Amino acid sequence: MKKVLKILIVLLWIALTGGLIYFTGFANIEHDKVVCNRYDIQIDYGNADTLVTSNDIYDLVKRTGNLLKGQKTGNIDIEKIEREIRRQPYVADVNAFMHLNGDVEIRIIQRQPILRIFNHYGESYYLDGQGRLLPLNPAFTTRVLVATGFIPESFSKTVNYKTDSIQEHDSTDYNGVMNHLYRISIAILKNSFLKAQIEQIYVTEDGNFELIPVVGRHVIYLGDAQNLEEKFDKLIVFYKMGLNKIGWNKYNFININYKNQVVCSKR
Repeated sequence: MKKVLKILIVLLWIALTGGLIYFTGFANIEHDKVVCNRYDIQIDYGNADTLVTSNDIYDLVKRTGNLLKGQKTGNIDIEKIEREIRRQPYVADVNAFMHLNGDVEIRIIQRQPILRIFNHYGESYYLDGQGRLLPLNPAFTTRVLVATGFIPESFSKTVNYKTDSIQEHDSTDYNGVMNHLYRISIAILKNSFLKAQIEQIYVTEDGNFELIPVVGRHVIYLGDAQNLEEKFDKLIVFYKMGLNKIGWNKYNFININYKNQVVCSKR
């Protein structure tokens, strides 16, 4: 009797599983016939200016062979759409999904440029907050820190360059300049006072770094990107306790590279 009961239970589970598979397959077939009546593309720009628009993204979607609106859901390849959008240089992350009623939503996070670079060869490009190089967009300009001078990094050779991986595995001078620029930019942007005061980073011929402020006719000699917190703490104190009293144009060269002191001159 117990053996018969076990057999009946097993047969019942097989029947239930088969039914579930059948109805799931039937539901999928029916859903594939649903027509997409609406799509929505939203882009999170964070604190950055616009570099890519919803129209740009839809153009990418069309290149995958998906028109979305008016298209049967069974013919819409969501994974292919995501892959194509992810290749767009200004896109940090993308999530595309389809609702049961056929509507398609695409959610995008744009990369955040932190520095515009003018290198030694006349090229210009962006460095973003994740340490990646981005091309310029002729349709939009982005208000960020500017780096000029003797910068050897060529954008054409380093698309999708990532500072962290270079820093870990490559210690050559060629990549060292970009690593320092990245660290200096991040440190400036983290401090509201410095973010408002510093507008340009200049790389000297010997690979050191100078800062050009918005207010005052002086140049700030930083040296390299070592001990940035200590250097910037000294600079802020000097600005607030020194230049506020004696005048912002008193000196034209401020050196914060020495330990525990700020050296000024009228070079």
